[in-house]
Amino acid sequence: MILKVVGKELELSEDRVIFWSDKEVLFIADLHIGKTSHFRKSGIAIPTGIIDAEIARLEALIKKYHPKRVFFLGDLFHSDLNHEWTLFDHFLNRNSTVEFILIKGNHDILPKAIYDQSILIIEEEPFQLDSFILSHHPLIKSQLKEGYINLCGHIHPGLSIKTKGRSYLKLPCFYHKKNQLILPAFGKLTGLAKISPSKEETVFVTLNNSVKEIKLNKH
Repeated sequence: MILKVVGKELELSEDRVIFWSDKEVLFIADLHIGKTSHFRKSGIAIPTGIIDAEIARLEALIKKYHPKRVFFLGDLFHSDLNHEWTLFDHFLNRNSTVEFILIKGNHDILPKAIYDQSILIIEEEPFQLDSFILSHHPLIKSQLKEGYINLCGHIHPGLSIKTKGRSYLKLPCFYHKKNQLILPAFGKLTGLAKISPSKEETVFVTLNNSVKEIKLNKH
């Protein structure tokens, strides 16, 4: 789905990412790589193949979009260093023609030396890219300004949709507010936070093969 904001066309992808084709830039939020090992260390049974699947998803994105730059909008790696960082670093090196930039989030707390040894470029939030203000945490209203849009993550937005009977389906979504667009979490183990959009806001849910704007009953 193409969404036009601040005079730019952005592709909202069912892959839970945004592609800015004019500048060949890919935006990804909240991977939380390392969370599998973090859970297993805490005694929670998590299949070991999840990290391989996440890396494969990243590889597929590079092949699909051929970006020149990839911006990770925070929470790239989930806290403590473990072997999943090595797998991710190998992914970076296999795709070294791409510029990878991390806008640091609250979970991006690896030692500086680890980041320095990788090809990642590290930036603090907020970071300006053309008409986009990139951050991990959604900027507050006083930080937003006309003519710019804040691309961010952190929230892991999800929308509950009523299905047949009395059941509900919670789906990851892009959450478009005034001067702000919050991306769904890319990582599969991140969970979802239910949002309650106002009448001025728009939600685009990610389905298996598409992104769909949801028409809400707004009062």
